[in-house]
Amino acid sequence: MSRKRSPRVQPPGRGVRRLWLLPGPGEDEPFIDIREDGLGTLNVWVARDGRHDHFCFETTARHIAAAERSALRRWAVFAVLFGELAVFHPDAAPARPPGECRRVIDTILGGTDSEVERYLTMTNKRFLGGLRDSVALLCEADLTRSRDREAFEKRLWFGVESLIINDAERARRAQEAERRAAARAAAVRQAFEPYNDALLMPERDDVVQRAIGLLGSNPAISEFEVGAPAHHDRYLTFGSGGEIMLRDGEVTAILFHVQPTEAAPRGFAGLSTLIPGLSRDASRSQVEEALGAPIVGRTGPNATYPVGGGFVKVFYDTWAEKDAPGHLKLIQMTAEDTYAKTDPADERCPGCAGMLIRTASASGGVDVDATITALRDGIAAGHLRQAHNRVALNDMLRLHGSGLMEHVEAQLGCTICHRHIFFALHREADPTFEYVSLNDTCRRPPEQVPPVEQWGDAARIARKAQCPERIATDGNTWVLFAAGKHLFMNARCWYSAVEGSRLIRLKAAEVRQYEREGEAYLSRLQEAINRTWTSDDDPWRTCDLSRSGMSDEEAIEASLAAEQEEPA
Repeated sequence: MSRKRSPRVQPPGRGVRRLWLLPGPGEDEPFIDIREDGLGTLNVWVARDGRHDHFCFETTARHIAAAERSALRRWAVFAVLFGELAVFHPDAAPARPPGECRRVIDTILGGTDSEVERYLTMTNKRFLGGLRDSVALLCEADLTRSRDREAFEKRLWFGVESLIINDAERARRAQEAERRAAARAAAVRQAFEPYNDALLMPERDDVVQRAIGLLGSNPAISEFEVGAPAHHDRYLTFGSGGEIMLRDGEVTAILFHVQPTEAAPRGFAGLSTLIPGLSRDASRSQVEEALGAPIVGRTGPNATYPVGGGFVKVFYDTWAEKDAPGHLKLIQMTAEDTYAKTDPADERCPGCAGMLIRTASASGGVDVDATITALRDGIAAGHLRQAHNRVALNDMLRLHGSGLMEHVEAQLGCTICHRHIFFALHREADPTFEYVSLNDTCRRPPEQVPPVEQWGDAARIARKAQCPERIATDGNTWVLFAAGKHLFMNARCWYSAVEGSRLIRLKAAEVRQYEREGEAYLSRLQEAINRTWTSDDDPWRTCDLSRSGMSDEEAIEASLAAEQEEPA
């Protein structure tokens, strides 16, 4: 902006204070006229092609305060302030069509005679592209959506923050952020304190009775035995949507059902009191704003927050974007972090609860036959998956009767709550039935199963001889199986953090190529399958033999059996 083409600037009116935004007041430099009501008008002259284009934009008290407080003596600051005002009114509605905003900002930043562009390029090369890209993005975005506005503002700020915030101001803002975080943590800790004190305490203790009083009166009480050896669970379910869970007489968890339940058709009524400012349709980002940052390094849709001496775990009903409302499901409070353990909230999982069948006798022992049948039904329904590095359910009774193993143990995983079941028959003890986490399964290596010839009958031995056999693998991306004259390959697939596989039967031409080229051909075939794994026109999807709840070997057997049953 050349001083040789200075416009005529009128002096400020009565009661108006003028704030110049650049070091040399006067001529064509931008300024804000601040009125007595605290609002103002930004005046900008753009010198181009021998003329001056004059733009006026209303400013808020926030912009004026920033201009007075910060070191706003940079062209970059002016560009950011102008760009933000050009796109948004103070109420965050679009100020003018995005196409016009782009034209105006291009006028300021573009062209060989633009001192703004030269200055920005010299001081911070990241800024120019960031501003242009942000404006171009806004021309295609819905400006009424908050995340688009926030993304725009963040991109602008990223480019010039280092130019306009000095060390003292940065330190002041950091201290202010720490103060707000400490105040928020204290408020959350105080809100949860009565419930936190009740954890691990017996039901008759005064702190537990106080928590009961906060949740309501006349709770519905349900009691049952869980696992073997049995634990006695007792649930106090309140019409407010709260719930207290006790195991063997002590409080293990306190739940707040955000979504409706049978006892609370409207969900937990006191959520905004428990967590100030939080509603039932809160998004994940709003939960984090209320509770602070969750424990990092966790995967899954849920999040855990340390609160006082306990842990608050927030459950969402599905994966969702951080700003998507309405997915908040349940808030669970426990004395210990349940990340590597099972959650008390999963005890009533519709997929795996009730799999243990007890005898009708007074001792209430395990009905082994009925339990095996229930577990088989769970696999058939797709609720359970059997771990095939341990004993198969169909082999448990025969192996146990042989006396060859100390513990005949089957492992199953729930597809809904993701807990694992260990069901074991012991040589000199009663059967055991446990719900454990994936972390616990890794610490319990399976006992070696003796060869089938030592314990199986003739039919079982014959079936073993016909089972698919792993004959080759590269150890990471593919496994080759042989079943009679047929070859099958499991090809590992992945895209970003998502993994999967394709189980395919090799066609005659593919078998011949494998016989000619060996394992190098299988590696190329796996790469071809992986390239199209996530595409809509994936040619291998219809060839995939994988089945939910089955191992590769079982899926291959099921495929061959289905072929034999087809009419000629």
